[in-house]
Amino acid sequence: MELEAEPEIPGHGWQVGLGDEVGLFVRPDHDDLAEFLGGQAGVRSVVQLDREVFAVDAPRLCADGLRAAVMQAVAAANVRAHDPSVAERPEVPAGGAVTLDVSATVFHPEQPVEPEEDDDLCRLVCGDAASGGRRVQVWVNMNGILILPAGTIPHGPLDQGENPRFQRATVTPARAVRLAKQHEGRWIPYASLTNLRLRRPRLVRRRWSATVVERDGFSVPFSWRGTRPHALLLWGYVVARRGLGAADGLP
Repeated sequence: MELEAEPEIPGHGWQVGLGDEVGLFVRPDHDDLAEFLGGQAGVRSVVQLDREVFAVDAPRLCADGLRAAVMQAVAAANVRAHDPSVAERPEVPAGGAVTLDVSATVFHPEQPVEPEEDDDLCRLVCGDAASGGRRVQVWVNMNGILILPAGTIPHGPLDQGENPRFQRATVTPARAVRLAKQHEGRWIPYASLTNLRLRRPRLVRRRWSATVVERDGFSVPFSWRGTRPHALLLWGYVVARRGLGAADGLP
């Protein structure tokens, strides 16, 4: 978690990013963390930028205090998501404590769990990045990184306030290769990736920059003006497939 000098959401100076291990505690068909976090003592408001990133207004909390509030919220969401004996959805009192009635014998059927994400499902990191003097769009999925001229794959506006979910497109490796050839783009499978260097933006320009380096020494630099969640998206996919040694500069 970081205290942003120029927060994306006015008044919400704290940005909280959840690690992958949190997914082990909260079911993917439950999005309760923002609700529980907003009910913790000292937290005024929470805006969920995506499933793992939250903008938080908590002026009276230090980093350790906010971290404790997040842990309580995760624990409460975990209980609600996994305990079938809870007769009704627990409320979060103003003081932050969670009261559960575990004596009930009524069992509710579980909500259907979303299937695991298809490896071919691409998510858009940026639709208007700069790379080598031209405008490009950058997509990532569990197979690799696809860099195409801007506008190649249509998408909606990247407005996290209006659309908290990332733009998506189904792109198989074979289709990625064809698109890269047809449009003079670049398809970089994670197996051929040596390193990803990611730099946070300066306060004035507010542009992220990244350089993808392949095993043959070829590198693709690009920069974009965007939000922290999109930088985390790029970094997260690389780390998930190539390990921590493949990414420098955790955003």
